Amino acid sequence: MNTKILTAASLPVLMAIFSSQAIAHHGAVSNGALYFTDTMLEFEGEIIEVLWRYPHTRARMRVVEPNGEEKIWEIEIGPTPRVFESQGRRPEDFLGNVKLAGYRSRRNPDSIGAMHLLLPSGEELVRANRSQPRWSENVVQEVEAVLDPERVAEDRRTANGIFRIWGERLHRRATVADVDEQLTARGRELFEQYDAVTDNPELECRTGIVTSMMDTAPIRFVDEGDRIIIDLEDFNAERVIYLNTEAASAEPVPAEFGYSVGHWEGDALVVRTTDIDYPLMFRDGTPHSDQVEILERFEMSENESLLTYTATVTDPVVFSEPVTVRQQRRWAPGYEMIEDFDCALEWEE
Repeated sequence: MNTKILTAASLPVLMAIFSSQAIAHHGAVSNGALYFTDTMLEFEGEIIEVLWRYPHTRARMRVVEPNGEEKIWEIEIGPTPRVFESQGRRPEDFLGNVKLAGYRSRRNPDSIGAMHLLLPSGEELVRANRSQPRWSENVVQEVEAVLDPERVAEDRRTANGIFRIWGERLHRRATVADVDEQLTARGRELFEQYDAVTDNPELECRTGIVTSMMDTAPIRFVDEGDRIIIDLEDFNAERVIYLNTEAASAEPVPAEFGYSVGHWEGDALVVRTTDIDYPLMFRDGTPHSDQVEILERFEMSENESLLTYTATVTDPVVFSEPVTVRQQRRWAPGYEMIEDFDCALEWEE
């Protein structure tokens, strides 16, 4: 997998470049639906606490207002703890006097999404690689991740069909534009009612079937005999696909990932899912209803390096006819899944 991480190990100058995906669950800081991006706030203060949790790193910053009163801001720093740890950084590296420039959150008026953060060390963290540093010339370059060659070799030796880790996606996420012509009047009404600040399940550390399959985060297939587990790195979520309906519940209970029954067509895994209790088909607010049924197909390329995902969604409430979306992922030998995602999207004491 052509994964990129940030590192300062061999570079004489340092500037950490934030990936926009680092806070994908809150949404990119440049997203005007979630942040007041028309006004960049800038101030100095002291970081007094750090929340070292996924999906992204957060901090509390004490600022003295012009009237002399103290105010505590919650700072959405990003990227993930894993990326910072790959640089040899720890939470205490962020504590102390800093400068901040960023956008106020629409969800929490006391929260700022950092676009620029000048740390006590003199390093400047910059949200996107298109942005220029604001205060410092200390720069960190993006470099290729170095995977453990022994683990890569072991993963290649023990690869067993679809049962492996699939990482980097090759195509953009599907959006409402891909299914616009099939939306019913009710489907369009639900989409237009969607509020990214109040209605986004991922702000509650929840995800759905198609949203997770279209995501950038790796997935892992595990063979458990009469059922298959799909581990999702995001939120450490887990899908269960029954190959033997007798092993499943006699009366399915609606759930975020629904009730999935699969079978093999050659080397391709075909999965039919019903009883889905999740409001969105795509992250942009494209809905589905409680009448939705999803037919998925997971199929490897001949050389087993690519996984093609196809989902056909039937929902008479939202779509006038079945709609189909596709995605592909690369095999990721040597990659280690984050096993302790421990999602926290609100500050926890």
